[in-house]
Amino acid sequence: MRRRNVLTGAFAFTCGASLSPILAQTARRKRVGYLSGGRASPVDYTLDILKASLRDLGWRENDTIDIDTRWADGDSSRLARLASELVHLRPDVIATTGGSEAKAVQLITSDIPIVFHMVADPVTSGLVASISRPGGNTTGFTQGPQLVWSKRLGLLTEMLGHEVRHLAWLGNPGHSGSQLNWADANDAAARLAIDLAKIDVGRAEDLDGAFKGVKGLDGLLVQWDFLFAILSSQIANLAAKHSLPAIYENRAQVLAGGLMSYGGDLRENFRQGASYVDRILKGARPADLPVIQASRFELVLNKGVAKTLGLTIPDSLIARADEVIE
Repeated sequence: MRRRNVLTGAFAFTCGASLSPILAQTARRKRVGYLSGGRASPVDYTLDILKASLRDLGWRENDTIDIDTRWADGDSSRLARLASELVHLRPDVIATTGGSEAKAVQLITSDIPIVFHMVADPVTSGLVASISRPGGNTTGFTQGPQLVWSKRLGLLTEMLGHEVRHLAWLGNPGHSGSQLNWADANDAAARLAIDLAKIDVGRAEDLDGAFKGVKGLDGLLVQWDFLFAILSSQIANLAAKHSLPAIYENRAQVLAGGLMSYGGDLRENFRQGASYVDRILKGARPADLPVIQASRFELVLNKGVAKTLGLTIPDSLIARADEVIE
């Protein structure tokens, strides 16, 4: 009887020893990389939302999942090095903010899954083969089913209460979607017989000089960009200084002092992005996850800025606004 117990114990120990590597592998923490062209801040609606949504899905940071972050601080020339650092860590998936970041990672790895969260046109930019079947190792979320600079032009005209004839478009040539957005805005302006000047700013130190030629313009269109996200307050202050009504792509720019914005609710993109990260961590392939196009657009108005510019926001705009900042 004692011999049988000894044998049973030995067998159990052997089985436990042989299974322990499998159990250890199953229990291994997952690793997620995160690459942003922006700057880390105490309150970051992109990463904070992604992390919160992952927690809702059952992932616990520093317990069941590790998240390694890299920030380019608005300098696109740093993206390649930062992407390489993340790939070297061999994460299970890399989440990125926009197209420039996703492209930087994609150029280094073809096997680590990539999930982008706010890209204008991932097909044209070469990130995916198609919206429904991305192919490769990359998928994610767009800023909308189409570019809407024509809509922004209409909203700015409605805000001003008269036809506009001379506008400028502020973009960052280092952003992967800049040329695509400029082409859409320029085409929209041409259809309305509006003269649209192009202002390129790729470095923070060039911003002040870029505003020297805005005198006499009716208004300004401002691209959403990782550099401009950092410079949002400065851009808003310069626009106010030059009495220049401006419309932006994202509500964050209005919260920083801009006049108005119209664009996709990118906060929702990061909430949904967590579900894609979760599915990939559980074995899904990016090639099988269709790109999701933002479907909720929001109009945000800033009454205080309008007053500073000598404008009265039309009731028609206030009635349609998703958010009015007093």
